[in-house]
Amino acid sequence: MKRLLYIPFLLIFLLECKSTENDSATPQSLVSSIAGKWLMTETEVTVNGKKVWQTVNTLTPVYLIIRSDGVILDGDGKASCCGPNELSINGASYKIQPQSEVTYSLNCAAVNCVACPVLDIEYSGNQMIITYCIGGRVKYIKN
Repeated sequence: MKRLLYIPFLLIFLLECKSTENDSATPQSLVSSIAGKWLMTETEVTVNGKKVWQTVNTLTPVYLIIRSDGVILDGDGKASCCGPNELSINGASYKIQPQSEVTYSLNCAAVNCVACPVLDIEYSGNQMIITYCIGGRVKYIKN
């Protein structure tokens, strides 16, 4: 009789085991898949103690460009003065190694960096969520 009770539990366990599209992906293939131009759509804010997504309310769209070597640029093609050294994409680590010249804004010489060494990225389909180490999350869609 006890064996009959184990069968439903076994079936539930087996049905819960599913793979995702990124399980077998290499860090390089993940960087290649997120390479391109991204449009900021939402930011995560705390309202009454709960975290909710709030639509970005700007007149000028904010873009982020990710190169195939992992370098992150703003909409004008300039790198952040204090950009990360590594990306964590869906849990897979990728060390950023620029393959071509990186252009910075002229005001970077006056910036005292407290950089986020690892940038956490959740990626699925045409949506990406970046979690910054100083707090805050931003949602982007591929443009």
